[in-house]
Amino acid sequence: MSLSKFMLSLFICSALAACGGGGDSTPPKQPDIGGGGQFATAGIFDVNYGQFRGTYAFLDNGEFYGLHFVGDSELAGHPRGVLTSANSATNREAIAWANFIDDAQQVGKQEAAGRFGRTFGAADLQVSIAGSMGTFTARTSTRKTWGDGSTKTVYADPIALASLAGAYNGQVRTAGIGMPKDAVGAFAIDAGGTITASALACTFTGKMVQHGTTGVFDLQLAAAGPACKLNPALKGVVMPMSFVSGAAQLAVMVNSADKLHSAVFIISKS
Repeated sequence: MSLSKFMLSLFICSALAACGGGGDSTPPKQPDIGGGGQFATAGIFDVNYGQFRGTYAFLDNGEFYGLHFVGDSELAGHPRGVLTSANSATNREAIAWANFIDDAQQVGKQEAAGRFGRTFGAADLQVSIAGSMGTFTARTSTRKTWGDGSTKTVYADPIALASLAGAYNGQVRTAGIGMPKDAVGAFAIDAGGTITASALACTFTGKMVQHGTTGVFDLQLAAAGPACKLNPALKGVVMPMSFVSGAAQLAVMVNSADKLHSAVFIISKS
């Protein structure tokens, strides 16, 4: 069953909860990565829509990058965009949205009607996303931490680049090139942030640079190879998912400027 049919059946059963939501219409406050009485308006957050789960990174320049998961850990989608100060859970704005498992072949396609909104309240975050599969809302009052029981957040308590350096493996999903999920067995980060990787008949090289004082890294990634179908110039972020016992799990999310190609690596340190 495709994700759209799966979600549609659940969506019909929970239409009131999924569609009837909406946060307050107060525009988001200026970026604040935490502290004081104001809930952060930039950071990394886990949300649960019921039908699927999301992990979202909101940067202080309005950029947002997200992941959607179904089941235990199946990567289902990658919404992203630049949100304005007028954006809210009840004033959704157009976004790009790679859907990795909605098509019959599960080779990934770009959602044509994606819209997203977020409202930061005094003590929580409300999000709302809409597309061809329906409209879904969720709320969270906690920021994503390094791991269970940790008080450090992956956004406001940066993991040192030296601690992230090493060899990784995992998987990659793409949209726009007609290829299914692929294994990633050769992904390396050196102490200076240089990335080298191979997957999808492509070789990747790039440099990750810390985004300000946060735990997110900006990334320019080049894809090459005679059989490589991805746009050669990709841009995005490296987002920590966890850091437990000195081992990191990272999400590497990159996209082409024309919004047609997406690649998301979910990798763990070997």
